[in-house]
Amino acid sequence: MTFALFTVIVTGVCISLYGWGLLLYELIKYPIKNWAVTIVVGLGTIIFLGGVLNLLRFAYGWSFDVLLLVGIALAVRYYKLGPGLPRNRDKWFHVVILGLLIVVIMNFTVETQLPPKVFNWHDDFEKYFAHPARMLQTGTLFGSPLSTLGSSTLGGQAVLHGMILNHFPIPYINGVDAVFGLLLCLILSVSVVPLRAIFLPISLISLLIVFFINPQYVNVSALYIGIALMMASILLFSHIHEYENKKTENLPHPVLTGLIYAALIALKSTFVVFPLLHLSFSIIALKLFGVDFRRLFRWSLSTVGLTFLFLLPWLLLYLPHYMHATALQTPRSTTIAPEEYPNLLSSNPLFYGTSFAHYTFIGMAIIFPVLGIVLRNRRKDINSRHIALAGLAASGFTIVAAYLLIIGLGPLLSGYGTGLRYTIPFLIAGCPIILSIIYLWAIRDKSFWFKLFFGAAPLLLGAFILISFSESLINRINRAYESGSILAFSSLATDPYYIKYNEEVFHGDTRLRIAAAQKQIPQGQAAMVLINTPFYLDYKRNIIFDADPAGTANPWAYMPDVDYFMLEYEGPAVRASFNTWLELTQCPARNERSIAEKYIAFLQSLQKIGQNADELYNDGRIAVFKKHRK
Repeated sequence: MTFALFTVIVTGVCISLYGWGLLLYELIKYPIKNWAVTIVVGLGTIIFLGGVLNLLRFAYGWSFDVLLLVGIALAVRYYKLGPGLPRNRDKWFHVVILGLLIVVIMNFTVETQLPPKVFNWHDDFEKYFAHPARMLQTGTLFGSPLSTLGSSTLGGQAVLHGMILNHFPIPYINGVDAVFGLLLCLILSVSVVPLRAIFLPISLISLLIVFFINPQYVNVSALYIGIALMMASILLFSHIHEYENKKTENLPHPVLTGLIYAALIALKSTFVVFPLLHLSFSIIALKLFGVDFRRLFRWSLSTVGLTFLFLLPWLLLYLPHYMHATALQTPRSTTIAPEEYPNLLSSNPLFYGTSFAHYTFIGMAIIFPVLGIVLRNRRKDINSRHIALAGLAASGFTIVAAYLLIIGLGPLLSGYGTGLRYTIPFLIAGCPIILSIIYLWAIRDKSFWFKLFFGAAPLLLGAFILISFSESLINRINRAYESGSILAFSSLATDPYYIKYNEEVFHGDTRLRIAAAQKQIPQGQAAMVLINTPFYLDYKRNIIFDADPAGTANPWAYMPDVDYFMLEYEGPAVRASFNTWLELTQCPARNERSIAEKYIAFLQSLQKIGQNADELYNDGRIAVFKKHRK
């Protein structure tokens, strides 16, 4: 895709999302204070409506096109509510400098990542590509109890992927997060402070922080989209508005907060940590700042209730799975000595790049200036500025607490290294926004020395973060140009064998082989399918129970009562070997161990069924067999 075509498409999408955001603002009579946040509110609205469409079995390509067109119409209808153009030369200079930098970053990203040469041949091929394929063909994401849908993700990202897959080849799905998501984060990072020369340095640093921090990118799952939603949440709670001087409490609107919280949870289950911590710390901070308890209770209850309401379509969608009582019976996980808790100040390189010290410093760069600003501006009188100050404190503590909590839960998840990777969206979301807000508070302080110290601190801390990540950024840029990928497992992603398999999937005969195998299953018949590229299946032709390793570990997972089975047993990415999974049962991380044990039980069930079945087709890699009925 050329940069010009990308610009046209992304402009139309932004206008549509902005239109939906304007509609919601108009319905709740909420003043528009940040145009970038309005776009993200529109994104949250689309994710909610995507859940409704999936629940009603209307999540087809045409329905998403209608949503985008309606959003554009709404933007035209409410354009007077939007931001005006800069009115003087200084503001235009600010916009042009930041705009050019964003263009340079996006041009590089489009050139190398739209689409990339290689994808994660397990997470992407087995799971994330199959989700929108199923949705667009059947009108809903609901389907197999052996899929990760309903557990690791509710499908918010699949809705966004479906909008791309409806018009472009499947590799362009990467554009949703790695390209469009990054763009949202960049514009949010520079939307915090006013368009004045004194704020240009912090705007530049904030923008570059988003791009410089190593995201440890490993698949097309939500990363930057999740970051954008977290950024919007922080701004809704803690943004000081330059000309605002209200003397009354101005709590964040529960509708906007609930919508964004719900969108985060719908994207990825690990993101639930942000709403839980952010709302909890916000309640504590607002109470400490003297907000009336009864009003705070009503606001908290409204926020929780609306979050649940906006999440309800997704929960109802998978309710049949959640109510299923059976699960695969597997041996109880043995006790294995956990990994040694990592040194968070260690500069030793990690498998996915950089070190613990890099990310720990980001947390320190957030929390200490926040404490300084809060202690300096603590007052007994309550007004909108102090509500924003409570929001800043809550956001800062949320980011640091999420970092420590998720790493601490490493042994229960997938290990400390993977736990660190899960914390990076929180750090990227908090760092540029919070440093910009701190700078804004410092510049407005009456004390020269406080203004000097806390005005310089965000600039110096931000500059140090940029310097510390510069080497990893150069490596990512070189890798993107040389191998067409920024996947963090670089040694594998740049391997010729790995690249060749990706080329085979997209440009070889993979689609034809899967179609030939599926033709052996009578039309309309249900089948259990275990293949590495299920996104090439025809979900309209047959009832498909597709499986992936993590999906077989769902509490509601069960072997469907079907006659036909399709199994990919040979090939570069196949993981049907018992030996591979037996090794993982000795992994210190409990979640990985559990998946391995349950997947072994699943493979054993398949093996037992295969011993009492007729082979209908076998091309040396994919076999189709029919179970004998007693």
